[in-house]
Amino acid sequence: MFDFSAAWISLKDRTLIQVTGPDALPFLQGQLTFDLLTLGPDNFGWAAHCSPKGKVLFTALVVKTGETFLLDAPAGMSELMLSRLRPFILRSKIQIEEARAHFSVMGLMGQDLEGVANSAGLSPLPTVGRQDEQAGLRRLRLSPERLLIIATPQRLAELPIPPSLSAQPWELGNIREGIAEVTPLTTDRYIPQWLNWDRIGGISFRKGCYTGQEIVARTHYLGKVKRRARHIALDSAVPVGTSILHRGEVTGEIFSCIENERGEYEGLAILAGEEPSDLVTAGDAPQTLRILPLPYAFSDG
Repeated sequence: MFDFSAAWISLKDRTLIQVTGPDALPFLQGQLTFDLLTLGPDNFGWAAHCSPKGKVLFTALVVKTGETFLLDAPAGMSELMLSRLRPFILRSKIQIEEARAHFSVMGLMGQDLEGVANSAGLSPLPTVGRQDEQAGLRRLRLSPERLLIIATPQRLAELPIPPSLSAQPWELGNIREGIAEVTPLTTDRYIPQWLNWDRIGGISFRKGCYTGQEIVARTHYLGKVKRRARHIALDSAVPVGTSILHRGEVTGEIFSCIENERGEYEGLAILAGEEPSDLVTAGDAPQTLRILPLPYAFSDG
Protein backbone atom coordinates (compact mmCIF):
# COMPACT_ATOMS: atom_id res chain seq x y z
CA MET A 1 0.00 0.00 0.00
CA PHE A 2 2.93 2.34 0.67
CA ASP A 3 6.05 2.95 -1.39
CA PHE A 4 8.35 3.49 1.59
CA SER A 5 9.91 1.40 4.33
CA ALA A 6 8.20 1.44 7.70
CA ALA A 7 9.08 4.47 9.81
CA TRP A 8 8.02 6.02 13.10
CA ILE A 9 5.64 8.98 13.17
CA SER A 10 5.01 11.42 15.98
CA LEU A 11 1.26 11.90 16.40
CA LYS A 12 1.59 14.39 19.26
CA ASP A 13 -0.75 16.88 17.57
CA ARG A 14 -3.67 14.48 17.29
CA THR A 15 -6.56 14.88 19.70
CA LEU A 16 -6.72 12.41 22.58
CA ILE A 17 -9.67 12.54 25.00
CA GLN A 18 -10.16 10.28 28.02
CA VAL A 19 -13.44 9.39 29.72
CA THR A 20 -13.13 7.93 33.20
CA GLY A 21 -15.45 7.04 36.06
CA PRO A 22 -17.99 4.35 36.98
CA ASP A 23 -20.53 5.66 34.45
CA ALA A 24 -18.10 6.00 31.54
CA LEU A 25 -19.41 2.96 29.67
CA PRO A 26 -23.16 3.75 29.80
CA PHE A 27 -22.44 7.42 29.09
CA LEU A 28 -20.45 6.76 25.92
CA GLN A 29 -22.86 4.01 24.89
CA GLY A 30 -25.54 6.68 24.69
CA GLN A 31 -23.39 9.05 22.63
CA LEU A 32 -21.45 6.99 20.09
CA THR A 33 -22.53 4.91 17.09
CA PHE A 34 -20.21 2.03 18.06
CA ASP A 35 -21.30 -0.64 20.56
CA LEU A 36 -18.84 -0.22 23.41
CA LEU A 37 -20.04 -3.43 25.03
CA THR A 38 -18.00 -5.25 22.38
CA LEU A 39 -14.75 -3.60 23.53
CA GLY A 40 -12.32 -5.72 25.49
CA PRO A 41 -8.61 -5.80 26.30
CA ASP A 42 -7.67 -7.13 22.86
CA ASN A 43 -9.69 -5.04 20.38
CA PHE A 44 -10.66 -1.47 19.51
CA GLY A 45 -13.37 0.25 17.49
CA TRP A 46 -14.22 3.19 15.26
CA ALA A 47 -17.05 5.43 16.45
CA ALA A 48 -18.91 8.58 15.47
CA HIS A 49 -20.81 11.10 17.54
CA CYS A 50 -23.78 12.64 15.75
CA SER A 51 -26.08 15.63 16.10
CA PRO A 52 -29.80 14.98 16.69
CA LYS A 53 -30.15 15.34 12.90
CA GLY A 54 -27.77 12.44 12.36
CA LYS A 55 -24.83 14.49 11.05
CA VAL A 56 -21.39 13.42 12.26
CA LEU A 57 -19.87 15.95 14.66
CA PHE A 58 -16.71 13.97 15.35
CA THR A 59 -15.19 10.56 14.71
CA ALA A 60 -12.77 8.66 16.92
CA LEU A 61 -10.83 5.47 17.36
CA VAL A 62 -11.98 4.11 20.73
CA VAL A 63 -9.83 1.97 22.98
CA LYS A 64 -10.48 0.73 26.50
CA THR A 65 -7.59 0.64 28.91
CA GLY A 66 -8.64 -0.57 32.34
CA GLU A 67 -11.71 1.48 33.26
CA THR A 68 -10.67 4.39 31.02
CA PHE A 69 -11.89 4.97 27.47
CA LEU A 70 -9.55 6.83 25.11
CA LEU A 71 -10.85 8.64 22.02
CA ASP A 72 -8.19 9.29 19.36
CA ALA A 73 -9.19 11.88 16.74
CA PRO A 74 -7.58 14.27 14.24
CA ALA A 75 -5.76 17.40 15.33
CA GLY A 76 -7.88 20.40 16.22
CA MET A 77 -10.88 18.43 17.49
CA SER A 78 -10.33 18.66 21.25
CA GLU A 79 -12.46 21.70 22.01
CA LEU A 80 -15.31 20.50 19.80
CA MET A 81 -15.34 17.02 21.33
CA LEU A 82 -15.29 18.30 24.89
CA SER A 83 -18.00 20.87 24.19
CA ARG A 84 -20.26 18.24 22.61
CA LEU A 85 -19.84 15.54 25.27
CA ARG A 86 -19.74 17.49 28.52
CA PRO A 87 -23.31 18.89 28.36
CA PHE A 88 -24.62 15.30 28.42
CA ILE A 89 -22.84 14.41 31.68
CA LEU A 90 -25.70 15.64 33.91
CA ARG A 91 -25.51 13.38 37.00
CA SER A 92 -23.25 10.76 35.46
CA LYS A 93 -20.20 9.88 37.54
CA ILE A 94 -17.57 10.53 34.90
CA GLN A 95 -14.80 12.90 33.99
CA ILE A 96 -14.02 13.96 30.44
CA GLU A 97 -10.71 15.67 29.72
CA GLU A 98 -7.78 15.88 27.39
CA ALA A 99 -5.51 12.88 27.93
CA ARG A 100 -2.16 14.35 26.88
CA ALA A 101 -0.94 14.67 30.47
CA HIS A 102 -1.36 10.93 30.86
CA PHE A 103 -0.82 9.42 27.39
CA SER A 104 1.14 10.04 24.19
CA VAL A 105 0.58 8.56 20.75
CA MET A 106 3.05 7.34 18.13
CA GLY A 107 2.58 5.56 14.81
CA LEU A 108 4.58 3.07 12.77
CA MET A 109 3.67 2.66 9.12
CA GLY A 110 5.05 1.45 5.82
CA GLN A 111 6.51 -1.70 4.33
CA ASP A 112 8.14 -4.37 6.53
CA LEU A 113 6.24 -3.26 9.62
CA GLU A 114 7.14 -6.46 11.47
CA GLY A 115 10.85 -6.11 10.72
CA VAL A 116 11.10 -2.53 11.94
CA ALA A 117 9.08 -3.34 15.05
CA ASN A 118 11.36 -6.29 15.74
CA SER A 119 14.45 -4.07 15.54
CA ALA A 120 12.91 -1.91 18.27
CA GLY A 121 12.18 -4.95 20.44
CA LEU A 122 8.43 -4.78 19.84
CA SER A 123 7.73 -8.12 18.14
CA PRO A 124 5.57 -10.04 17.75
CA LEU A 125 2.87 -7.53 16.81
CA PRO A 126 -0.87 -8.12 17.30
CA THR A 127 -2.86 -9.20 14.27
CA VAL A 128 -4.85 -6.69 12.22
CA GLY A 129 -7.85 -5.35 14.11
CA ARG A 130 -6.48 -6.35 17.51
CA GLN A 131 -4.57 -4.64 20.30
CA ASP A 132 -2.39 -5.76 23.16
CA GLU A 133 -0.26 -4.33 25.94
CA GLN A 134 3.46 -5.04 26.13
CA ALA A 135 5.72 -3.54 28.79
CA GLY A 136 3.55 -0.48 29.27
CA LEU A 137 2.86 0.02 25.55
CA ARG A 138 -0.65 -0.36 24.17
CA ARG A 139 -0.29 -1.49 20.56
CA LEU A 140 -3.14 -1.28 18.05
CA ARG A 141 -2.71 -2.97 14.67
CA LEU A 142 -4.87 -0.84 12.38
CA SER A 143 -3.86 -2.58 9.14
CA PRO A 144 -1.02 -4.71 7.73
CA GLU A 145 1.09 -1.56 7.34
CA ARG A 146 -0.02 0.62 10.27
CA LEU A 147 0.51 0.34 14.01
CA LEU A 148 -0.65 2.82 16.66
CA ILE A 149 1.08 2.93 20.04
CA ILE A 150 -0.41 4.58 23.14
CA ALA A 151 1.66 4.91 26.31
CA THR A 152 2.67 7.35 28.98
CA PRO A 153 4.99 10.11 27.73
CA GLN A 154 7.74 8.72 29.96
CA ARG A 155 7.39 5.19 28.52
CA LEU A 156 7.49 6.37 24.91
CA ALA A 157 10.54 8.51 25.64
CA GLU A 158 12.37 5.36 26.68
CA LEU A 159 12.05 3.77 23.25
CA PRO A 160 14.99 4.11 20.82
CA ILE A 161 12.66 5.08 17.97
CA PRO A 162 12.98 8.75 16.98
CA PRO A 163 10.14 9.77 14.63
CA SER A 164 11.32 10.22 11.05
CA LEU A 165 8.05 11.07 9.27
CA SER A 166 5.57 13.91 9.62
CA ALA A 167 1.97 13.14 10.52
CA GLN A 168 0.83 13.56 6.91
CA PRO A 169 1.51 9.94 5.89
CA TRP A 170 -0.76 8.86 8.76
CA GLU A 171 -3.59 10.82 7.14
CA LEU A 172 -2.72 9.16 3.84
CA GLY A 173 -3.09 5.80 5.56
CA ASN A 174 -6.61 6.73 6.66
CA ILE A 175 -7.48 7.75 3.11
CA ARG A 176 -6.21 4.52 1.55
CA GLU A 177 -7.93 2.43 4.20
CA GLY A 178 -11.20 4.30 3.68
CA ILE A 179 -11.36 5.80 7.16
CA ALA A 180 -13.06 9.18 6.76
CA GLU A 181 -12.02 11.03 9.90
CA VAL A 182 -14.01 14.20 10.51
CA THR A 183 -11.97 17.39 11.00
CA PRO A 184 -12.99 20.96 11.91
CA LEU A 185 -13.55 21.53 8.18
CA THR A 186 -15.94 18.60 7.76
CA THR A 187 -17.89 18.45 11.03
CA ASP A 188 -21.71 18.47 10.98
CA ARG A 189 -21.99 17.85 7.22
CA TYR A 190 -22.49 14.13 6.62
CA ILE A 191 -24.40 11.19 8.06
CA PRO A 192 -22.16 8.26 9.13
CA GLN A 193 -23.05 6.02 6.17
CA TRP A 194 -21.93 8.70 3.71
CA LEU A 195 -18.52 8.40 5.36
CA ASN A 196 -18.64 4.58 5.06
CA TRP A 197 -18.68 4.24 8.83
CA ASP A 198 -20.91 1.19 8.44
CA ARG A 199 -18.24 -0.42 6.23
CA ILE A 200 -15.56 -0.23 8.94
CA GLY A 201 -17.76 -1.53 11.76
CA GLY A 202 -18.34 1.92 13.23
CA ILE A 203 -22.15 1.71 13.50
CA SER A 204 -24.15 -0.73 15.59
CA PHE A 205 -27.76 -1.24 14.52
CA ARG A 206 -28.54 -3.45 17.53
CA LYS A 207 -27.40 -1.37 20.50
CA GLY A 208 -29.64 0.97 22.47
CA CYS A 209 -30.39 4.59 21.70
CA TYR A 210 -27.69 7.18 21.02
CA THR A 211 -27.82 10.75 19.78
CA GLY A 212 -28.86 10.84 16.12
CA GLN A 213 -29.77 7.15 16.02
CA GLU A 214 -33.18 7.67 14.41
CA ILE A 215 -31.72 9.21 11.25
CA VAL A 216 -28.83 6.72 11.07
CA ALA A 217 -31.14 3.73 11.54
CA ARG A 218 -33.69 5.03 9.05
CA THR A 219 -30.99 5.34 6.37
CA HIS A 220 -29.90 1.77 7.08
CA TYR A 221 -33.34 0.15 7.07
CA LEU A 222 -34.48 1.98 3.96
CA GLY A 223 -31.71 -0.05 2.32
CA LYS A 224 -30.21 2.71 0.18
CA VAL A 225 -27.26 4.98 0.95
CA LYS A 226 -27.34 7.76 -1.62
CA ARG A 227 -23.78 8.99 -1.09
CA ARG A 228 -20.49 7.31 -0.29
CA ALA A 229 -16.89 8.31 0.43
CA ARG A 230 -14.69 7.31 -2.51
CA HIS A 231 -10.92 7.13 -2.77
CA ILE A 232 -9.78 9.57 -5.45
CA ALA A 233 -6.60 10.69 -7.18
CA LEU A 234 -5.91 14.21 -8.47
CA ASP A 235 -3.09 15.98 -10.27
CA SER A 236 -2.85 18.85 -7.78
CA ALA A 237 -4.21 19.95 -4.41
CA VAL A 238 -7.91 20.88 -4.16
CA PRO A 239 -9.49 22.60 -1.12
CA VAL A 240 -11.80 20.60 1.12
CA GLY A 241 -15.41 21.35 0.20
CA THR A 242 -14.74 21.88 -3.51
CA SER A 243 -17.76 20.76 -5.54
CA ILE A 244 -17.48 17.81 -7.91
CA LEU A 245 -19.39 17.84 -11.17
CA HIS A 246 -20.80 15.09 -13.37
CA ARG A 247 -21.71 16.41 -16.81
CA GLY A 248 -22.17 19.87 -15.40
CA GLU A 249 -24.24 18.90 -12.36
CA VAL A 250 -22.98 18.87 -8.79
CA THR A 251 -22.69 15.29 -7.58
CA GLY A 252 -20.44 15.58 -4.54
CA GLU A 253 -17.56 17.38 -2.86
CA ILE A 254 -13.97 16.93 -1.76
CA PHE A 255 -13.71 15.55 1.77
CA SER A 256 -9.91 15.38 2.04
CA CYS A 257 -6.89 15.88 -0.22
CA ILE A 258 -3.19 15.47 0.62
CA GLU A 259 0.07 14.84 -1.18
CA ASN A 260 1.25 11.24 -1.30
CA GLU A 261 4.76 9.78 -1.25
CA ARG A 262 5.07 10.14 -5.04
CA GLY A 263 4.27 13.85 -5.13
CA GLU A 264 0.75 13.21 -6.42
CA TYR A 265 -2.52 13.85 -4.58
CA GLU A 266 -5.07 11.53 -3.06
CA GLY A 267 -8.16 12.05 -0.98
CA LEU A 268 -11.70 11.07 -0.24
CA ALA A 269 -14.71 12.52 -1.98
CA ILE A 270 -18.36 12.24 -0.96
CA LEU A 271 -20.12 11.22 -4.17
CA ALA A 272 -23.65 10.32 -5.21
CA GLY A 273 -24.31 7.28 -7.35
CA GLU A 274 -23.11 3.69 -7.32
CA GLU A 275 -20.62 3.88 -10.20
CA PRO A 276 -19.34 7.48 -10.47
CA SER A 277 -17.56 8.39 -13.68
CA ASP A 278 -16.69 11.44 -15.81
CA LEU A 279 -16.10 13.49 -12.69
CA VAL A 280 -14.34 16.87 -12.57
CA THR A 281 -13.78 19.45 -9.87
CA ALA A 282 -15.61 22.76 -10.10
CA GLY A 283 -13.73 26.04 -10.54
CA ASP A 284 -11.59 27.89 -13.04
CA ALA A 285 -9.10 25.04 -13.39
CA PRO A 286 -11.15 21.82 -13.34
CA GLN A 287 -9.42 18.50 -12.73
CA THR A 288 -10.50 15.04 -13.69
CA LEU A 289 -11.00 12.69 -10.74
CA ARG A 290 -9.71 9.16 -10.89
CA ILE A 291 -11.48 6.64 -8.65
CA LEU A 292 -9.13 4.34 -6.74
CA PRO A 293 -10.02 1.13 -4.89
CA LEU A 294 -10.90 0.85 -1.21
CA PRO A 295 -10.30 -2.22 0.98
CA TYR A 296 -14.03 -2.89 1.47
CA ALA A 297 -17.18 -3.26 -0.60
CA PHE A 298 -20.24 -1.01 -0.45
CA SER A 299 -22.72 -3.89 -0.22
CA ASP A 300 -23.00 -7.00 1.87
CA GLY A 301 -23.50 -9.22 -1.14
